[in-house]
Amino acid sequence: MKRWSWTAGLGVLMAVAGAGGCGSGEQAATSTTDTAASAGARKPHDHSGWWCDEHGIPEHECSMCSAKVAAECKKKGDWCELHDRARSQCFKCDPKLKEKFAAKYRARYGKEPPPIGEEQP
Repeated sequence: MKRWSWTAGLGVLMAVAGAGGCGSGEQAATSTTDTAASAGARKPHDHSGWWCDEHGIPEHECSMCSAKVAAECKKKGDWCELHDRARSQCFKCDPKLKEKFAAKYRARYGKEPPPIGEEQP
């Protein structure tokens, strides 16, 4: 009978954990914030609503949560390699873009959007 080493067991565990993903099959790799959330620091990101609280963008447009959206953005050349998100959604390179998406939230809900996950302590 062959015995497993702890490193082999760890590799299998990591592969199984990674296969679980972030909810639906469209979700991109788990972000640092989601990792912290799963460790109990924050509630896990919910992708079922209209607004992506974590990234400050409508969920169906979020290139950081949806692998499908990310692929479409990359195909169009709309990608920020430095921050791994659509260039048109990169608040880090162009902080003015945050206002563009905040306006969409205000138009829908009539109030200011919640602070995005990347800004929360």
